[in-house]
Amino acid sequence: MKLFKNVVLTVIGGVGYDVLSEKRAESYEIKTPYGSVFASILYTGAGGSNFDIAFISRHQGKHHVPPHKINFLALIDAARQINAPIFAVNSVGLMRKVPLVENFETDEFLKTKTFTSPDSFLSFPFFVPNDFIDMTQNRISTFYDNETVHTDMTDPYCTDIRNLLFGVLKELSVSYSQGTYLCTEGPRFETKAEIRMFAQFADVVGMTGVPEVVLAKEAGLCYASLCTITNPAAGLSQNMVTADEVKVVVEKNQKTVFEIISALAAVFAERKNSKSECKKSCQCQNATIHGKL
Repeated sequence: MKLFKNVVLTVIGGVGYDVLSEKRAESYEIKTPYGSVFASILYTGAGGSNFDIAFISRHQGKHHVPPHKINFLALIDAARQINAPIFAVNSVGLMRKVPLVENFETDEFLKTKTFTSPDSFLSFPFFVPNDFIDMTQNRISTFYDNETVHTDMTDPYCTDIRNLLFGVLKELSVSYSQGTYLCTEGPRFETKAEIRMFAQFADVVGMTGVPEVVLAKEAGLCYASLCTITNPAAGLSQNMVTADEVKVVVEKNQKTVFEIISALAAVFAERKNSKSECKKSCQCQNATIHGKL
């Protein structure tokens, strides 16, 4: 769409990130076969040029659509019309200890810091998923209801965006962990027994990452995610899991997430300005090319 010709990055955000739509932004309605989606364009001047960021609220509107009711088909079709790489922001609970990529400047405190429990990882709350497990139950997870298409999900998250993101995180001295994301149906939190089972196969648990990533792959769009670890999962802390806790941690890390988004957009703006998009290393646009029967 001509309206979005200067957009270099589409951000899909959830809890705590609706504020993005209020930052030097104009809101537009995008009509899709699955319903209308409202997207905001942030006029950032990323990369020192006239490039913009599009923001789509995953929960659409003031009434906050619950995770099991999100219209993922419409969200991704709207992103397809914008036609820019997708950077998703998700909130997750941590189920087990995962290795930390240490981008911080070493000091005495961090030298002696040990990571023995999920609680200790809340000091370094950013997680970059490289794979996922789908435990949702009632969500429409494909655009292809009228034909058989087997989408390749070998690399569900765009390797190109992930590599650029790692560079940005290093540049900003932001430490992170990475691993497998497990998506549940919601809207309830998980039980302790479920977490014990899930933790055998995945590292973090959330409610919004799937089928978003699948539909993006079907649409041939580059898609990657940055998760904020907001809490230890059920049974891994003395405290009960609460939505208030999630909101507090998200708000605490908003500034850093905004810096990451701006820096990543600047990289894409520079790439677009130098017409070097052909250097992409991913196969996202070819995910369905060999899957049609």
